[in-house]
Amino acid sequence: MKAHVSFLDKKFEGKDKDLINKFIKFLQKEFPLNDDVRIHFLSSKTGKMSTGSRTNKSLIKVLVDGRLNRDILRTLAHEWVHEHQRSVLKRDQGPDIGGQNEDEANAYAGRLIKMFEKDYPHLEIKMYESKIESKLKTLNESILLLEKENINSNLILEMKKIGIEKLPYSYSSLSRFIDSKTMNVHYNKHYKGYVDKLNKALKDRNGDLDLEEIVKSISKFDDKVRNNAGGAFNHALFWKMLSPNKQLPKGNILKKITSDFGNIKKMKDEFNEAAKDRFGSGWAWLYLTKDDKLKIMSTPNQDNPLMNIVKGGGYPLLGLDVWEHAYYLKYQNKRDEYIKKFWDAVNWNFVEELYNLHTKKQQLKESITENRTKKYTTLESLCIKSKNQDSSFCKLLSFRNSIQDEKVTELIDTSIDRLNNFYRYKNVGMFPTIVNLSLVSKEKTAEFLKLISDFIDNEDFTEDETRKVLRKQKNTKSIPSNTEDLLAAARAKEYAKYEKRFEGKHFKKKSTRLQLNYHCSDDAKEKLVDTLLKIHNKEQTLNFLFFRITNCLVNSFKSGTYYIKADVESTEDLKDKEGNVIFPSGTNFEIKKLDPFIDSYLSEFFSIFKQTENIGQKEVIGKLYNELIDKIYTWLDTNVQAKKYLKKVKDQMGGIIYDEEFIVPTKYIELYWSNKGQRGCDEKRLAIRFRINPEFNVVNGYKYVDEDTLENIDLSMPPDEKKYVICPI
Repeated sequence: MKAHVSFLDKKFEGKDKDLINKFIKFLQKEFPLNDDVRIHFLSSKTGKMSTGSRTNKSLIKVLVDGRLNRDILRTLAHEWVHEHQRSVLKRDQGPDIGGQNEDEANAYAGRLIKMFEKDYPHLEIKMYESKIESKLKTLNESILLLEKENINSNLILEMKKIGIEKLPYSYSSLSRFIDSKTMNVHYNKHYKGYVDKLNKALKDRNGDLDLEEIVKSISKFDDKVRNNAGGAFNHALFWKMLSPNKQLPKGNILKKITSDFGNIKKMKDEFNEAAKDRFGSGWAWLYLTKDDKLKIMSTPNQDNPLMNIVKGGGYPLLGLDVWEHAYYLKYQNKRDEYIKKFWDAVNWNFVEELYNLHTKKQQLKESITENRTKKYTTLESLCIKSKNQDSSFCKLLSFRNSIQDEKVTELIDTSIDRLNNFYRYKNVGMFPTIVNLSLVSKEKTAEFLKLISDFIDNEDFTEDETRKVLRKQKNTKSIPSNTEDLLAAARAKEYAKYEKRFEGKHFKKKSTRLQLNYHCSDDAKEKLVDTLLKIHNKEQTLNFLFFRITNCLVNSFKSGTYYIKADVESTEDLKDKEGNVIFPSGTNFEIKKLDPFIDSYLSEFFSIFKQTENIGQKEVIGKLYNELIDKIYTWLDTNVQAKKYLKKVKDQMGGIIYDEEFIVPTKYIELYWSNKGQRGCDEKRLAIRFRINPEFNVVNGYKYVDEDTLENIDLSMPPDEKKYVICPI
């Protein structure tokens, strides 16, 4: 396969072309094509293309317009994946909106960029340091054009022609919310009726009228246009705001809801009240005001917050139709029940897109007004300002860009934003120290940063001495001598608080630990230190110690009783909304305040340097200790009894309760032996680690929808298969 590249935009520089060619080789490695492909980088649009297009004749077109940035590479990756779908996977041509082809292309394009940046840690910064500032006029024109195209083509497709949009799912797909008969009538009679009447009302007007612009300036039109334009606009949004698949809010919209309402429940409660209190026909809305605040309102008939006749309005993000035709066949006069079921069908991904689109639009407008553009994330800015590629922030940036799991990168970005907002000094003091310590064990970096930022912000710890000390460092350049211990205590307290919240109606505390009798006697840790000192002094051999320990471990596996690991035990049956018992009374649960897809340790053994009295011996016997851990780990990894022990431990657990109270049954959990614990590979520790088993594509977990009812929530596995967390031997 050959890629024939034509740089039809003459403003491309030699180094830009070299970068593009490297990226194309990378794409062929990750998504190989069978046929030759032609790639044209254009200075202006052709046909109906927006930023990129592709033909059946293996021709990819990318609009660059004299600039090279991350979006250009992402567009190329997006179209490349589509070409792979067509020429290699032999799929039907043409990505349907919301279809498999388009979803995959969107997902993989972003991941491919991140994978490419792994080999070029500062690639993103370099690409954004472009010729933009010197070509502000061109930039402004491009931004305005992009704004209009994003709104018209990406937000609601039919706005340009005020036409009928195809329903993005079948009439029966939303059955848990609304019946197929209602959907059929609602879509074919009511929605199409609004569009038809609107077009008739506008037929004598000149110009290419845009539906959103009509709605924004609705005061210029009569009531007939107002009612039907509102009906066409509201329903076009409404169809996309619904999803056949249960979704949870996440990302920027969840952060914004939490910031403006306190939590998602408070927002839903206020929305529900607005929908219930709307007398007669109308809509309930979650919308974004002009001053960037999320608010709730209801409107009569087919009005919406975007109309200039609506006082205190703004940009609609989520709406619920409370006209009787929307629900009466299924719910009759039970509007309350209809409103409650609405949350089972909300397309939070689309709400997130609307929020991000409008936020980006506002930022672009501000950048034009101020003659500047926002280029960098907080972490990127901290790295640049440090002027040192070995700074803690640059190291974290390099590590962050090597991660393909978007949940983990989002966790890092959010935590850094919070810490940056709190600490005054960036290159000295507590902030860079926290970042440095978070990188000691990179598989726990995101968790480390989140726990510290949570603890510092947590008002429940207002009188806690550890929090007081950490917050005192806000405006100082120095750090306490016991900083590492302070941060360890902060994480432990945040963990303990999270575990404590589950004790009550459904669970009781159950403190257990795993124990391996590896010395066949008591006081094992102290004696292990003494034995290693004897080996250092040539009084014993490491092989003899290894032989003795492994014999003891075999006996411990066969007859030991310390194989239950749990933080809480259920005190009653935990059921779903149909009354099915998901977890019976007496089920053991481990609690971990971390993302489900973060690999972590369940228990550690041989942690002799945790004891203060042994730390002084680390310099003397540390190398011997690591060698012993490696030998035992290698033996455990192939030992049949050791594997049976892991199964015994897993069989005693019903599930793991992760962050945000998400419960994963143990059938999805994999336990494995490792030589890496909390301290990284400089100080190895024998450990049992756990992770979501990558053999599963989807994890069927549970969350409480109310005080007593569990609801099934599906999580898709990240595409990158994670390796076991093990130190090199």
